[in-house]
Amino acid sequence: MSVLAVDAPTRGPWDGRLVVRTAGGRLLHIGAEGAVSPGGAVFTVALECCRDQSQAPGVRPWAGPVDEARVCPACLRSLRGEPEPVLPLVEAGAPVRPAEAAPGRRLWAVPSPAAWAAAALPAEHRGRPITWSSWTPAPVITHYSSACSWCGDAGPCEMAGGRQGSPQSVTDPLRRYVAYRCSYCQEMTAYEHVGTDLEQIAHYKSRAPKGSRR
Repeated sequence: MSVLAVDAPTRGPWDGRLVVRTAGGRLLHIGAEGAVSPGGAVFTVALECCRDQSQAPGVRPWAGPVDEARVCPACLRSLRGEPEPVLPLVEAGAPVRPAEAAPGRRLWAVPSPAAWAAAALPAEHRGRPITWSSWTPAPVITHYSSACSWCGDAGPCEMAGGRQGSPQSVTDPLRRYVAYRCSYCQEMTAYEHVGTDLEQIAHYKSRAPKGSRR
C-alpha cells in the first residue's frame, strides 16, 4: 500500500496578499498592501518590489502553492523590512576571487571605458580672437564615410563653427572657420574657409591608440 504525499503551501509573510506571476516568469511576486486582482487575466498592479503601478510589469494571478524559493527576493526583503543588499566596490583592474570561483582561476574586474581629454579649439588665428559655436553632431553625407580616420569610431563626428572680425570692418574683415572632432578619441582639426576651400589652421592629435575603436 502506497502513501500519497500532498504538498501543502508554505506559510510566510505573503499570507493574505495578492500573489501574481509575470508572463513567462519563473518567480512569483507579491502585490503591495491593499492590492487586489482585477477581473482580467493580465493586468498591472503595484508590487512589493515595484510600488509605482505605472512602472509595474503586466502580471497574471497565481493560485498555486507558494514557497520562499519561488518568491521574488526583492518582494521578500520588502515584506520583511530588510534593506537592499550593498554590493562591494571593486576597483577597475583589480583581481577578483569570489568564493564560488574554481581553484586556480583568476577573474578580473572589467575596466571602465577609456575617456580621452577633450580637444581645445584655437582661441585665435593671425593674432585675432575666434568666436566658436557649441559642438553639435556633424551631418551624415551620403557615400562618404563618417568613421574617424585615427581610431575608427563609426561616428558621426562633431563640428563647431567659428567666426572672426566683421563684414563691415576693413581692418578686421569677416573670416569663417569650422572644426571637426571625433566624439570618442577627440582627434580634432580646425579649418579656415578660404574661398571654396578649407585651409587647416590647427590639429589636435588624439592620445587614443591607433585603431582602438575599430
